[in-house]
Amino acid sequence: MIKFRITLLISATGACLIVASPAQAYLDPGTGSMLLQLALGGIAGLLVIGKLYWARFVGLFRQESTDTADLEQEDEE
Repeated sequence: MIKFRITLLISATGACLIVASPAQAYLDPGTGSMLLQLALGGIAGLLVIGKLYWARFVGLFRQESTDTADLEQEDEE
């Protein structure tokens, strides 16, 4: 069912591209700055998300290392 939906989506997109007529559009300088702001905001968002998940990822290993240290201390006693 998922393969059918993906095939349908790709086919519909291809049909729209073939039938589409050329657009006589104008992009002013404000559009470029808006796109730059969008790209920089997206990069900043990805960096923040990466930092949050990196702390969780490293925390998993820190938890394991403290558990093994506690076990080693119990063995010595």
